[in-house]
Amino acid sequence: MSQVHYQSLGPMMPGEGSRPFLALALEEGVAPRPVVLVWAPTEVVQDAMQRARLERETERAVVFEHPNILRVHGLTTLDGRLARVTEYADGEPLRQVLDAAATQRLPPAFAALVAADVAMGVHYAHVAGNDDGTPLIHGDLRPETVMVSFHGVCKVSGYGALGVAPRERNGRRVRNRRLYIAPEQLMGGREASSVLTDVFLLGLLLYECLSGRKPFQDSIEPDKAILNRPLPPLPPEIPLPYNEVVRRATAKRSGDRYPSALAFREALVAVSGELPSSTAFAELIAKLIPPDNELRAARKRTIDKGLEALARGELAPITGAAPIIAPEPISVRTQSPITGSAPVVPPARFTGSTPAVAPITGAAPIVAPARLTGPVPVVAPEPVSARTQIPITGTAPIIAPEPVSVSAQIPITGTAATVAPAASAPSEPAPSAAPAAGAEVPAVAAPPPVMPEDRPVRARRSSTPLAVAVGAVLLLSAVGAVWSVRKPPPGSEDMGMDAGEELRFDTPVLLEAAPQSPPDSGVRVAAAPAAPTVPPTPVEIIVNPDVTVSVDGKPMGRSPLTVPLAPGRHMLNFLDEARGLNSARMIDVRSTPDTVTFRIRLGMGSILVHAPSGSKVTLDGQDLGTAPVSEKTLFEGEHHLRVTQNDAVWEKSFVLPGDQRMVFNVDFEAEE
Repeated sequence: MSQVHYQSLGPMMPGEGSRPFLALALEEGVAPRPVVLVWAPTEVVQDAMQRARLERETERAVVFEHPNILRVHGLTTLDGRLARVTEYADGEPLRQVLDAAATQRLPPAFAALVAADVAMGVHYAHVAGNDDGTPLIHGDLRPETVMVSFHGVCKVSGYGALGVAPRERNGRRVRNRRLYIAPEQLMGGREASSVLTDVFLLGLLLYECLSGRKPFQDSIEPDKAILNRPLPPLPPEIPLPYNEVVRRATAKRSGDRYPSALAFREALVAVSGELPSSTAFAELIAKLIPPDNELRAARKRTIDKGLEALARGELAPITGAAPIIAPEPISVRTQSPITGSAPVVPPARFTGSTPAVAPITGAAPIVAPARLTGPVPVVAPEPVSARTQIPITGTAPIIAPEPVSVSAQIPITGTAATVAPAASAPSEPAPSAAPAAGAEVPAVAAPPPVMPEDRPVRARRSSTPLAVAVGAVLLLSAVGAVWSVRKPPPGSEDMGMDAGEELRFDTPVLLEAAPQSPPDSGVRVAAAPAAPTVPPTPVEIIVNPDVTVSVDGKPMGRSPLTVPLAPGRHMLNFLDEARGLNSARMIDVRSTPDTVTFRIRLGMGSILVHAPSGSKVTLDGQDLGTAPVSEKTLFEGEHHLRVTQNDAVWEKSFVLPGDQRMVFNVDFEAEE
C-alpha cells in the first residue's frame, strides 16, 4: 500500500482560528479525494500525556467503518502542525440544519430518522469498544457533533479525539455542551459516563429535533433542572407516543432508561413507523440549505481550485505521515550522566603487589569484598578518630571506614591494596593514572604512630601466625571494650528513646549500618533504600453552588479552587451559612502530574412540616413562620428543625439526601 500525502487547501469556515481545514488526499494510483484536517490544539501537542491519548484514541477510531460514523483516517503532520484527518462528509452540522429551519425543528418523521441514524452509529461504537473491551462512550452527543450530509445521512463525529476534546475550564464553556449533559456527568464528570449516558443524550437530541428548543434552556438554573426536573412536554402537534420515548430515554435514574442505544432506536421506530429514506431527507436539506448557499458554494470552489492547480502541477504535495504518528523512540544508547553516585570496584584476587585505585573526587569509591589468598583481613573499628593511628601487621587489604577524615593516616605494613581517601584536599593533585598490574606500589610515608602512654608498643614478631593471633586478640579486645561502653546501666533495660539520657558524640559507639548477614553468605547486606516520596496531585474542586471548602478538616477557601493533595482518600466539607448548607463528599485522588478535576453538584431536596396550628417553626436558626408552613426547598446535608409552642419544644436534627422529600409530623405530647 502506497503512502498517502495531504495537501492543505484552506479553512472550511471563514475567519481566523478555524480548526477544520479542507485538504486533498494524494495517493499513487488513486484519484485525489477531499478530506478534512482538524488541527490539534497547541496545549494538546505540547502535553506528552494528552498527545499520547490522542494517538491512542485515533488509532482505535481508524478501524471504525460505519455509515453513521464520520470516518477517521489517522494523524498527520503538515508544516510542523499536528492534524487529525477525517472524512469530508459534504454536509453541515445538525445545528446548522436546525437553525436553517423556520421553526428550528424537523418534521417528526425526519427527527426520528436523525435520532435513529445517530443511535446506530453510537451503538456500533459501544459494541466495537475500547482496546480493553469496554464500551466506547461518546458522552458529547449534541447537534454540534452530528454531521448531516447533503445525501441525507447523519454521521457522528468526534471519535478519535474524545479524550482531548475542549473542556469547560476557568469559566469558559463549550457552546451548548452544558445543556447536553446527563445527571451522572454533572455529578461525576466524564469518568461517570456509561452506555446509558449516551442514551440520555440521544433523548435530548430527539427532543430538540421535535420541539425546536434546546433542553432545559428555559430553566433559571439548568444544572438543577437536569438533576431534578423533567423536560417540558413536546408541542401539542407532536404525537403523544414521542413524549414517552423522550421521557424514558431522559430518566434521571440511569436504570430507568432504555438499556442500549439500539433499544432506543427500536422504540423510536415502533412509534414513528417506517422511517423516511435518505433521498427524501436530502431533498428536505436541499430546501433548507440550497446548493448556492454561500458557505456550501465556497467549499466547493476551494476543492475545485485545488484539483485544477494539482492537474496543472502547481501544487506540490507536502509529505505527511499516515495514518498514525508513533511517539519518538528513546535510544537505548543514550545515557544521562549520573552525578553523586559512587563507582563500584569489582572484587579482585590478590596474588602479590596490586595496583592502587585512583582517587575519585566528589564521591567515595566503594570497594567490594575481595577474595584473599593470605591471612584474614583486619577491619578497623568504626569510627576511627582522625588522630588515632593503629598499626596493622600482616598481608590484607584495608577497608577504610566511612567517613574518613583527610588527616587520618593508617600505616600499613606488608603488601595490600591501597585505597586513596575520597574528597582529598585541594592542594593534593590527583594521580593521572593507576600503575600497571603487577607494578610495585611505593610505600606511603606516614609519621610514627602515636600511642597512649599506658599502652606501650610491642615489638612485631616476624612470624606471620603470631601476628595473626595478636591481631585477632586485639580485635576481640576492642569489640569487648566497645560492648562494655554500649551496655546499659542496671535498671535501664526498659527505658525508651526518650529516657532523658544525654547523647554524647565523643563516646565510642558501635553502629550497625546494615543488618547482620547470614552465616557464610560471603556478602554484605546493604541498607534498605528510602521509600520514594510521592508528589502531591493538583486537584481542582468545582462545586455548584459555590461554597467554602474544607479538606480533611482544614479550610481551603471558596470554590472553585485548586489545591495539592496527596494521593489517597480525602473528605471534603462544604459550608454556606447563608444557604443553610452543610454537606460533605469523599473523593479518591490518584497519583498523576496532571490536574484532576472534581465537579460536585450539591442536590436539593424539600421538607414538609406538619405542626399544630400557631406553633413557631425554625430551620437552621432561620424563622419559617408559624404553622401551617409551606413546603421548604433546601440543599442536601445536615439541618436542624425546631418547633415551639408556648413552653413545649420539639427538635430534630436530620440529614437531607439530594433529590429527596422528607415529611415531619410534630407531636409535642410524644416528645414529652
